[in-house]
Amino acid sequence: MGGVGKTQICLKFIEELVNNSHNFSKIFWTDATNAETLAHDISIIADEPDAKLCDVEKSAEAVLEWLAQIQ
Repeated sequence: MGGVGKTQICLKFIEELVNNSHNFSKIFWTDATNAETLAHDISIIADEPDAKLCDVEKSAEAVLEWLAQIQ
């Protein structure tokens, strides 16, 4: 996937993070090559310690619901 701007997006994210004092405790990278790889990578987030403490089911839907409620 060369030349689509992945590096530039990352650099812009870091710039915004530093310049605007956003507070992120975790950043998750996912493979969005297709729906299956995206769902798989999202479901893996359920293995994170914070997710395990909340008994998040290992499914993309459960992880997305959990992420949406985190402040």
